[in-house]
Amino acid sequence: MAHPDLFDLTGQIAIVTGASSGLGVTFCEALAEAGADLAICARRVGMMEQTAEMVRALGRRCLAVQTDVTVPDEIDSFVDQVIAEYGRIDILVNNAGITILEAKDATNADFDAYHKVMDTNVTGSARFAYRVGKEMLSREYGRIINLSSILGVVGGVPQGPSWAYSISKHSVVGLTRACAIQWAEHGITVNALAPGYFPSEQVFVGGNPDEEDLKYRTPMRRQGRPEELKTALLFLSSPQSGFITGQTIVVDGGWSVW
Repeated sequence: MAHPDLFDLTGQIAIVTGASSGLGVTFCEALAEAGADLAICARRVGMMEQTAEMVRALGRRCLAVQTDVTVPDEIDSFVDQVIAEYGRIDILVNNAGITILEAKDATNADFDAYHKVMDTNVTGSARFAYRVGKEMLSREYGRIINLSSILGVVGGVPQGPSWAYSISKHSVVGLTRACAIQWAEHGITVNALAPGYFPSEQVFVGGNPDEEDLKYRTPMRRQGRPEELKTALLFLSSPQSGFITGQTIVVDGGWSVW
């Protein structure tokens, strides 16, 4: 983990969306370990409560509310509850995302599936950034971290969750830049993380990945370790990253530059 004095988030309030599994749990753990109190949301209540229990076991407070990021009223209700509970929001981790096997093919497109991916990954993130950003503007401080992917900086991979997912993650990069420009003068930074192959639920949609192919495509010849993504998240969440905004930090073992 990072040096505690460098990325100390004690007393800060962080929201993590999509906190029921995968990287969302990793992010919650990192923020709690760094001293932040959390407000988390997800659609799957049982799994989300497990994350909340983990955060509380680390000695931090955790508000957990079932929320669908594609429903504007649910986003507003969740943020209102966070403000009522904690009084402010310092950090937003826009992590909620999906991929759908039927939205994979650009030749035989299923646009119903495509819209579901875009509504969650792009519009849901935009609505959360807008709603939380307004709260941050009142205090002239905030850290927003959006979740893109290496598929947001390259065109896709054969037999991967490409097309709609890749389009959505490219769009998250654009969302990040647009919000960063809007709020740069107000003490709010907006950046994105673009993970490579880390063990998470999303990777396994449509079948188990070919481990040898993944290693071949990653110059470091291995998958990412959770602590390597935790450190990147904590840096972007901390006051020390105050002069970095609109950037996409790629954490992929060299995949995107291969």
